[in-house]
Amino acid sequence: MSGTMLYRPGDTFLHRADPRAKIVTVLAVLVTALTTTRLDVLAVLLLAVVAGLYLLGGMSVRAYGRGVAVVVPLIAVLVLLQGLLQAGPALLTVAGLTLSEPGVLLALGIGLRLLAMGICFYGFSVSTSPADISLALNKVGVPYKFAYLTSFAFRFLPLLQDEARTLLTAMAVRGSGEAASRSPVRRCRAIVRMLFPMLVGSLKRSGEIALSMELRGYGLPGRRTFVRTLRLRGADMALMGGAFAVAALLIAAGAGAFPLLSSEG
Repeated sequence: MSGTMLYRPGDTFLHRADPRAKIVTVLAVLVTALTTTRLDVLAVLLLAVVAGLYLLGGMSVRAYGRGVAVVVPLIAVLVLLQGLLQAGPALLTVAGLTLSEPGVLLALGIGLRLLAMGICFYGFSVSTSPADISLALNKVGVPYKFAYLTSFAFRFLPLLQDEARTLLTAMAVRGSGEAASRSPVRRCRAIVRMLFPMLVGSLKRSGEIALSMELRGYGLPGRRTFVRTLRLRGADMALMGGAFAVAALLIAAGAGAFPLLSSEG
């Protein structure tokens, strides 16, 4: 399977780190991103996420560049809509449309926020196996049923990606030009034709998984045991401490405690 959000085994620091430490790091990034729309703070957060994934996980921008390219048009649409709807002094004029400065800055802040959170989540899902995610959630007190459902969600989305890719390839082999067409209308037709077989495949897979869980005793009362155990190491504590330090610094900067790169947008 080659889903873009699928776990990829490796031997980097992030791959070896305790999943609980990585969950705490992701939460620190999310909290920081959601507490401010200041462009300077969000830009530093985005750079910190990109640098962290490169230094600790060996993930270059090329690894998730395609996903970033998908978000860029969304940011452009946000800039246009917010610039038109938000009141304030004019910043620029595009095709006869005047965009306000507060609206453009707000849209850029939202775009940086989405990029920072999305790239961070990508690094987490690529470096953490679904089994480790369910084990970590169970260790922090989440019932194993819900912990397993969370890990199953990480498996399910890549499966849908691969199934859609397989269906598109099958359509192209059978002579359909809609799958490879550059026309948005024809590609939408191909997607509509894929919905029914994807729905049937999902229902079939769900039934097989439910039967497998029942045969393995899921839902039975009693204390469950696990083959693997998790232990927080010094490196894991350092990862969480670094994430907390960066988050506290950026949240303080976003609250106006001190300037960072520029004045408030």
